[in-house]
Amino acid sequence: MFCRRYFHGREKEVTLMEKKNGFVAGRGKRIFAVLALLVMMYVSSAAVLKAEAAGQAAMYASIFDAKFYAQKYPDLAAVLGTDENELLAHFLTNGMVEGRQGCAEFNVQFYKAKYPDLQAAYGEQLPFYYMHYMSSGKLEGRQGNGTITNTTAAQSETSAANPQPAVSADSSAVDQVIALCNQARTKEGLAPLTKSDQLCTASRARSNELVRVFSHDRPDGRSCFTIFNEYGISYGAAGENIAAGQRSAEEVANAWLSSPGHRRNIMNPAYTKIGVGMVQQQGSAYGYYWTEMFTN
Repeated sequence: MFCRRYFHGREKEVTLMEKKNGFVAGRGKRIFAVLALLVMMYVSSAAVLKAEAAGQAAMYASIFDAKFYAQKYPDLAAVLGTDENELLAHFLTNGMVEGRQGCAEFNVQFYKAKYPDLQAAYGEQLPFYYMHYMSSGKLEGRQGNGTITNTTAAQSETSAANPQPAVSADSSAVDQVIALCNQARTKEGLAPLTKSDQLCTASRARSNELVRVFSHDRPDGRSCFTIFNEYGISYGAAGENIAAGQRSAEEVANAWLSSPGHRRNIMNPAYTKIGVGMVQQQGSAYGYYWTEMFTN
């Protein structure tokens, strides 16, 4: 009896252990299955995101070339590197509005000036010119880049090249913009930027150019950074923010700080100097034109 009971007890114990082990094994299988499903979902999501990014790149291929964009705008390359998706995202969220040139084939300022019918329809809304060229302009045989030759556009350019004298912002407005930007940097644990008189002068000159062409490209098509040589400014890294229509230092600073692309320039730890310039131009499209420039 004793042996049987002992053996029976062992049988019962073994049975319980088998059930326990079976439960553990079953739970392990379920956990593995869940983990496998999560991995599959992650891989699938990554594939979907990659496909979406590729689809966007293909969709905007006629107006955007990531390599061209990075080479033409060193300020963006300094922040975004050569990541094609990041560069495309910047172009779609900020670059179009700012009038940045997305590829060698298409220059929005040229396109806008060359076709008065589009100007009548879109005015100063630059993204619409990109969309028009991409959706129908190219198919219609419209020219996306080149030298302006038609009479209407040439007259417009001549008129814009000789505007009425602009009124520059006083130093208090400039200092206020710089102070607001430095306050934002301090909150992020970054050192404040030092005001540079040379950069302020160059920024004011750039604001005068914005009256003619609101773009990071200068009216003659050169990069905005070529102005540094004209004012004896040396740099290793540089950036530019532009804005139009804001009537006060607080308004323009808030606009830049609220825009991801402009905010990245303000918060870039590589920059140590800042300059701000504003001009007011009566009878122009926006009235007020602001430029903020950074160097190290």
